[in-house]
Amino acid sequence: MTPDPARRTAAGGFTLLELLVTMTMVALLFAIVVPNLGAFVPSARLRGSGKQILRTLDWARSEARIQARPMTIEFDLDHARWRIVHPPELRLTRDEDENELMEWSFDWNALEDGVVFAGAGDSKHGMAKKGVYKLAFDEHGFTGDQLVLLQLTEDPKVVWGLSLRGLTGQVTVEESDQGQTPELQYVEEGAF
Repeated sequence: MTPDPARRTAAGGFTLLELLVTMTMVALLFAIVVPNLGAFVPSARLRGSGKQILRTLDWARSEARIQARPMTIEFDLDHARWRIVHPPELRLTRDEDENELMEWSFDWNALEDGVVFAGAGDSKHGMAKKGVYKLAFDEHGFTGDQLVLLQLTEDPKVVWGLSLRGLTGQVTVEESDQGQTPELQYVEEGAF
């Protein structure tokens, strides 16, 4: 009895040569990519912190406009952290008097490891390098033109700058690996 050709199945698998070629290609890929990963990770942390602050700026500006109340973001330049500060009237309950309330805030949010503030400020008052810098939005969501700078601790020449236009809310992101920082031009309407 001869086996039916339709029932025959081909033997599956790879040849030794195919396995060696594949392993060589994977090894070459790792040899090229892995040494360069170290350069991408710190800048990815810097970008991540910058994008988180960018989202917070957008949110605070939006909330100020929606609620018609001022909103403030505090940047602790010495400890690489930031938080949102709400006006006191948002906490008002039946048992509280408006005159006894104080501002309240969310907990501090830390920047990612190896990322610090290089400064924050506006063109009218200059850049603050230490202390707590307050970026305030009025009840219409407007502020003066602002600049927030982030940098890597291990490579201070890598800078991420967020330039906020106070009247339009437009944020421009500028990255530099040469230590160049953006400068804000003094504009009377947006620098109050």
